[in-house]
Amino acid sequence: MSDIETLRKSLALSSEGLASEDKKTMAIDAITKILDALEIGVGAFGEWEQRCLAASIIALRAGKYDDSRALARRAIWPEENRRNSGVARLLLRPGMLTIPELRKEFKIAQSMPPRRVRPVE
Repeated sequence: MSDIETLRKSLALSSEGLASEDKKTMAIDAITKILDALEIGVGAFGEWEQRCLAASIIALRAGKYDDSRALARRAIWPEENRRNSGVARLLLRPGMLTIPELRKEFKIAQSMPPRRVRPVE
């Protein structure tokens, strides 16, 4: 089994029924592991990975932890699963094109407080 397959399997746990903080922790852990792996060359780092990780970090900022984790995991999808994904429509974001830039934005996103839902009046 390759390192990328091992990484995919390590991130496959379900977050169903978990508290929001636990989902946030899982999303942060997934992004961290994927950035670390791509940085050391476990997988390719191209436009697909940039788009997935940038979208994942944006979802993390917005408090959409399940979406964040799912988008991060798409960065390490096998090539054959990428063709029909909406990720190809996501724009490449200035300031989120390299691994160091993604890490910087990721650090900012981690420190943001959870969004509060406003009561309906």
